[in-house]
Amino acid sequence: MDIVAQMKKFVEPKSVAILGVSRTPMTIKGTTLDVLTNLINQGYQGKIYPIHPQASEIQGLKAYASIAEAPADIDLAVVNLPRHLVPGIVKECVTKGIKAITIVTQGFADAADDEGKQLQREIDDIITGTDTRVLGPNSLGTINANINFSSSFIGAQIEKIPVGFMCQTGIFFLDLPGLKLLGKAIDLGNGSDVHFGDGLEYYGNDAETKVVGLHIEGMRDASRFLEQAHRVTRKKPVVALKIGRSEQAAQAAQSHTGSLAGKGEIWDAALKQAGVIRVGDIEELNDTIRAFCMLPLMRGRRIGIVTFTGGFGVICIDACQRCGLEVARLSPATIERLSAFYPSWQGVSNPVDIWPAIMVTRKISLFEVQKIATEALLDDAGVDAVLCILGVYGSSFDIELHQLVKEAAKSHPAKPLVFYLYRHPVTEVKDKLESKGGTMVFASPERAIRALGHLADYSDFRMKL
Repeated sequence: MDIVAQMKKFVEPKSVAILGVSRTPMTIKGTTLDVLTNLINQGYQGKIYPIHPQASEIQGLKAYASIAEAPADIDLAVVNLPRHLVPGIVKECVTKGIKAITIVTQGFADAADDEGKQLQREIDDIITGTDTRVLGPNSLGTINANINFSSSFIGAQIEKIPVGFMCQTGIFFLDLPGLKLLGKAIDLGNGSDVHFGDGLEYYGNDAETKVVGLHIEGMRDASRFLEQAHRVTRKKPVVALKIGRSEQAAQAAQSHTGSLAGKGEIWDAALKQAGVIRVGDIEELNDTIRAFCMLPLMRGRRIGIVTFTGGFGVICIDACQRCGLEVARLSPATIERLSAFYPSWQGVSNPVDIWPAIMVTRKISLFEVQKIATEALLDDAGVDAVLCILGVYGSSFDIELHQLVKEAAKSHPAKPLVFYLYRHPVTEVKDKLESKGGTMVFASPERAIRALGHLADYSDFRMKL
């Protein structure tokens, strides 16, 4: 069985056996922590086989005393039992012919004692020479929003978005504010068998995945991962949050998953050569993945900026320099077009500060001036993307912005148009605007420019191939 077919058993299972099911699921402050409960609540339509030695039925499903007594058509077994029982269960699954096993249990290579490491070696020995693959141990499992599937005991908020995510910590399975990464997801945990290279090969060949996101603490299969990364980045963007830069953080990563973190500068060079976009924090990871999903790639590195205040313009100039972008030089035609709305004493340049024009041109609204400036920059052949910075004024603001974005997407489909908005109610306007598609609203001008920089970086990589 090839790697893609093996990984489909984890991410696209048609049947799941759950070992370690409780007849009374554990709850913490009203939150249920149970694989079976969450799988049912997600609306998964595949076959579910609870395994419990003393129960004949759990949550309305027929239960089986052992994996040997369960039906034969099991794609995936999810194991959440005390660690000393796990090797024996893995052996039973192999005997049963199950090809994919997710081990949720902790305390193997991630443990401080020798017993855990020995137990993990036993698991490795059991599957060696077989067609069975193991995800974990210490894994929260897999997610596939397209089939309403989650093998996590945490009730993850999944969404049908074209993102394939892979991590070494279950924190990304939590409902973190503003974080939207879980269309499909794989938590490698300790990565004793299924590695980054396996998951990347699956996502690279998956038509439902448009962007691949990675959280990396360390890995054992760096050579194969980089080999796969070289292949995947030729087809779709790969964004990686590689943590563990400091010595102390690297030691913590090794304790957490048993993986070797490696030196930061080596990772920088290797990821860049493979075409992987490296990011520095969770916000940048989220911004960048969403940008690749929602915006066109930049054809160059020249940014046009429309701002309501000159101070924001200076902030943007600094951000462009940090991100390797250029503040676009406006064409004479664009300058002439904008000058009609400016006082004679005010020169027109990029960033385009529209406040003087608003004060002088009192016959048209603030938004009309904004619209004219934005359209002028989009029409300029020397501008590759436009960032608009403005306050939210008026109840119809989101309607006006949507119309601007709609017209821009029609007339300039290859140029990203993004926003930084302030004043109340920004969140409401942001959600409405992004739900229509074609643009993004960022939490700061710096974050907007950083995301555009990554679009330009990946575009440069693709053009060099």
